[in-house]
Amino acid sequence: MIAGQSPRLRWSENADGKKRTIEEGKEIARRHGVHIPDNVDFFEYDELPEYMTARGPKVTKPAGSIVFWSDLVNTLTGKVPFLVRPDILESDEAIVAVFGHEIYELEALRAILKKGKTPIEHFIGHTSPGIPGNYHDEAWDYADDLVERMRKGDKK
Repeated sequence: MIAGQSPRLRWSENADGKKRTIEEGKEIARRHGVHIPDNVDFFEYDELPEYMTARGPKVTKPAGSIVFWSDLVNTLTGKVPFLVRPDILESDEAIVAVFGHEIYELEALRAILKKGKTPIEHFIGHTSPGIPGNYHDEAWDYADDLVERMRKGDKK
């Protein structure tokens, strides 16, 4: 599972009080430097726990099994789905951070999964919260950087 750890920054709610749609969120994220690949999609999902901002596909396999890119892709849509907690859509900063975080982590995983030699234990180690320096941890640093640049008016 690609799950949430915690960002360093606190995100501001939208000044206009409006909640964005997923499509608006993707456009906001893109405007602020998040490249969302065509084979990725986001969905609002109100059953995520409060500590989890979003999550990608769950990958469960026996110990020693190899994880492949195809394990992340929905067989009906051909896309990697991410579920987003609804309140994230109430803050453009949260949108940029969370969408950016998920894409950063996914792209890091894409590079190793395409090789086809990633055991489930390594996959879990790369994506689990609380492991300093793993992809998940790096993704929150990236997300914070995106929001800081957003606040300064930088697009990239």
